[in-house]
Amino acid sequence: MNRTAVAVELRKTRRARVVPVLAVMVIAVVALSSANLFSDSMRADLSDPSAQPWEQLLLNHVVVAAMTSPVVVAVLASRQVDIEHQGQGWTLARVCGLGPGQLCRAKALVLGAVLTLAVAVQSALVAGAGLLAGVEVAFPAGMWARYTLTLALVNLVVLFLHLWLAARVDNQFVGLGVGLLGAFYAVFALLMPAWVALALPWGHYAAISPLGTGPDGGLAAVTPAYGVLVPYLSAVVVLFAVACRRFDRAEEGPA
Repeated sequence: MNRTAVAVELRKTRRARVVPVLAVMVIAVVALSSANLFSDSMRADLSDPSAQPWEQLLLNHVVVAAMTSPVVVAVLASRQVDIEHQGQGWTLARVCGLGPGQLCRAKALVLGAVLTLAVAVQSALVAGAGLLAGVEVAFPAGMWARYTLTLALVNLVVLFLHLWLAARVDNQFVGLGVGLLGAFYAVFALLMPAWVALALPWGHYAAISPLGTGPDGGLAAVTPAYGVLVPYLSAVVVLFAVACRRFDRAEEGPA
């Protein structure tokens, strides 16, 4: 990875206000996920294992993340790439010896790192809200950690797709529209069979849910389809790398 390209992209994140946008969204996700913790009806169940307070909180987090993450990723990718379309950035980068593919890889690295950090902070804050509310049941650390990791991975895959789309299409409203439709698909995929959720990348926000409905109607731990998820994620990474090479061979910009 070209260090100059990464340094340039880090400066562009400040111009695109990536960190403030992410901070607002993290706060919103935490607030929406933990809102019912402080209701009178919920507070009565915080020390009752049969009420599954941690599982309820995690399920809220899964739903809210599925609803917001596709839009957040689309917004960040569009803002980071639109700079190149608006200011002839692709051409100027070539003059400096940086191909469009190199820029896209640098954008993926910088945005991917920031997104992954945001997911970790978001997950920790949601868990912290549960502790602050007074949940006394044992914390399911393993389940929480696995969901946090897979959420970060799905974010990266969706980021690669949106970076490619933003680079190929000048009109960034296209990418934002796709992200919005992806959010609807992710939410509805929570109610669909696993094979339907896995059909499109945005459905993976639902497919990674570690919770399902048990025989008694309560929440039960389930194992996401990692056997499908991991190869799918790997394939998208390879396709993104191939697309970046094609961008570098293009005479002008990637569009």
